[in-house]
Amino acid sequence: MKAIFIHTNCILRDSHINPSAPDEGWRLTPATLEALRRLSGPEQLLIILDAVAHEPDEAEGLSKTQAELVKQVEAGGGRLDAVINCPHSADDNCRCWGSYPGMLWMPAMQLDLDLAACFVIADQEREIETAYSADVRPLMILDGRQIVDVVGLAPRRKDFPIASDLTTAVNYIAVEQEIAINLGHARSAQLAIPLPENLGIASTSLPTLTVTSARLAALRNKQLESKIKLRDLARWLSFFILGAVGVTLGIAYLLTHLYRVQPFPDYIYWLTLQFIPRPLRGLLFIVLGISIILLAVRGFYRSEIRVRFRRTKSNR
Repeated sequence: MKAIFIHTNCILRDSHINPSAPDEGWRLTPATLEALRRLSGPEQLLIILDAVAHEPDEAEGLSKTQAELVKQVEAGGGRLDAVINCPHSADDNCRCWGSYPGMLWMPAMQLDLDLAACFVIADQEREIETAYSADVRPLMILDGRQIVDVVGLAPRRKDFPIASDLTTAVNYIAVEQEIAINLGHARSAQLAIPLPENLGIASTSLPTLTVTSARLAALRNKQLESKIKLRDLARWLSFFILGAVGVTLGIAYLLTHLYRVQPFPDYIYWLTLQFIPRPLRGLLFIVLGISIILLAVRGFYRSEIRVRFRRTKSNR
């Protein structure tokens, strides 16, 4: 799954709205709505990046501006799938931006995103640095500003595209995605994301994720269901193997006892494969046991597929 991350200010500035203006009374322009509609395609998610200290009484984890953005974009035929918010102040131990880009890594882990196929539409240099830290392709939107006003006279990064407005940025993303489809992926594979708990990072230092579209909510439910089933299968398989090992050891002890106290006919020598050296005989039975377990797992999956097919057929 791929995603386009866009800062809230990029959307507002593209519609000639001052991000610091009051929340009431503003409207997105048709050009901005059309650009967002093109970004919210069937094969990718459109996710807002923002930094707002929410008031306690705000519903669904969204600020008034964010909720209004979702409403207006949906009314314009587009879709905003989620909001990633940094609620930290300057004094907080924030791990959302920069060298630990939680704004991108957290949704990548939760939504199973391929960050090497994602884009960040940035409003400030901070988002550019965050994108590079997560190996995501960034691009900057000026929206009437000068380059020097955004990144300064000596920017740390210079190898990212700069667009005059959101429509130009959308066209650039479409061209690069078309090139990737026709010629293969030009960017490196996604780097391994370090888990916050392995670095001693508290959950309060990370951003929050709020799902804002029915499509993403359904996708997350499917992902959660798949993870639960995999855990159930792993638990079932573990108990199955432990039980099989117990039964095998019991049979082995009984056979050892019988070999020592009870004489057997000559054909038992051939039936129990005693003409094969013991190490090879043990390896043969291990391979046979693993094969039987794999057949059992295959049968489990096939029965699960039949059940799903019957449910789908009955719901039609």
